[in-house]
Amino acid sequence: MEHSALSVALLRQRLVSLLTAMPAAQEGDEVSVHQARVASRRLREALPVLGARADADALDSAGKRVRRITRALGPVRELDVTLLLLAELEGKGAAPKRGIARVRAAVIVERQKRRHAMLAEIKPARLEKLRKRLVEVAAPEARTVPLRNAMVEAAAKAASRARRLKAAIDRAGGIYLADRLHRVRIEAKKLRYALEIQRELKRSRSTARLTRLGNQQDLLGRVHDLEILIEHAREVQSSLPPANRRAMSEVARLIRAVEAECREGHASYMRGRPALIKLCDAVIDATADLTPNAA
Repeated sequence: MEHSALSVALLRQRLVSLLTAMPAAQEGDEVSVHQARVASRRLREALPVLGARADADALDSAGKRVRRITRALGPVRELDVTLLLLAELEGKGAAPKRGIARVRAAVIVERQKRRHAMLAEIKPARLEKLRKRLVEVAAPEARTVPLRNAMVEAAAKAASRARRLKAAIDRAGGIYLADRLHRVRIEAKKLRYALEIQRELKRSRSTARLTRLGNQQDLLGRVHDLEILIEHAREVQSSLPPANRRAMSEVARLIRAVEAECREGHASYMRGRPALIKLCDAVIDATADLTPNAA
């Protein structure tokens, strides 16, 4: 069975998603910034599936360009989420409004700076170069590799991601350590993207593993976002005059409220941890026959 259309369509779909979201993202639209960042990550995960079907230098160059887009969008997206969290906490009355307002003002200033940096990195001309490079990479004339080869590449990637996630889970242990939990979240996200590619290549309708990974990713993502909020709140707190005890207390109460939710999130993660490890084992075992040399 000849393979060309399926993996090429997979790549182009992700490229179109990125290019579609970018104009509004560059204008500062919060949803589009998020969509563009997700699209860039999915595109990066899809590139290796081309494997021998594309020039290695072209793939590497395209991968670097997409990675730069992801990194440029990241800080803006984090600050957008911080502002959403502040609005949520304010709506629930979880912290003093004046403490929230102080942190919000600082975050808005920081977001403006980050957005300027994002625009400097993601210029229309660079996006056009990326589009042309990926069109060349996915050109159909050199695509005569069996579908199984793409399946093997995707399976090997999924197995590798599952092993990395298991290692991150093991390293995180059972103690609340924000940086290690963040690594678990990143590896869970990468595994989910790899499984999405497998699912599309197989034309499968199964979503159970993707749903479970997505739920854990969302949970750990929330914890990470709260940690980012704590960092900004502490920066604001450190900038306050020591004599302004009231302002100090208001920001401190905000920090305590967020820290409490972080602990709750960690407890929820620990309850789902065994199932997450089991999922990783299942992915590794399921790909063993297709990728006998993956280990």
